[in-house]
Amino acid sequence: MDSAGSSEQDSRITVYYVFTDEKDLWTEDYRFARKFFTYWKKANGAARLYKEVYENEEAMLGGEMLEEDCILTYGPFPY
Repeated sequence: MDSAGSSEQDSRITVYYVFTDEKDLWTEDYRFARKFFTYWKKANGAARLYKEVYENEEAMLGGEMLEEDCILTYGPFPY
């Protein structure tokens, strides 16, 4: 891969989005996101953990995702 392709990937931002009933959390720390997922799973019986990838901070603030993947799911879809 050339250096231009490498620098594009280096500027990407990965955010983990955890949510349950009427509660949301965004963090760049995967372990922290897993802890909240586990807590909300037990406390509410429903939780989702998504990985979101953005090109840069401007794209993140504008909600322009490059990728979105559901990593973990538990229970009915939260409201």
